[in-house]
Amino acid sequence: MEWILPLIAGLGIGSLLKSIADHFMARRATANDRWYQDKREAYLGLLSALHKAAIHPSDEHSKDYALWQTHCDLFGSANVSKYAQQIVDTNDSPIAERNDAFRNLIEAMKTDLRG
Repeated sequence: MEWILPLIAGLGIGSLLKSIADHFMARRATANDRWYQDKREAYLGLLSALHKAAIHPSDEHSKDYALWQTHCDLFGSANVSKYAQQIVDTNDSPIAERNDAFRNLIEAMKTDLRG
């Protein structure tokens, strides 16, 4: 009979600790999911702005690209930011250099979203 009270107390503490651990794990998963969604949105916005700027070059589309580039600077990896800037830097370069920058940008985005 003397062991019943410690057993009940132990189960209560165990349940409480499990609840706390579950709470923090759920918070962490939610934060990771939100971070992924922010990156994904920034990358898709950048690609859309790049497409618009390539199809219909204008100051407005260039500014839109710059805005999405800033989103990528905030949420993305350093490689994505580097290659997004390289797209701008190769604007008047030969097409091969620009294509390399674009391929590198896409690969950096994939790597960042995978990991």
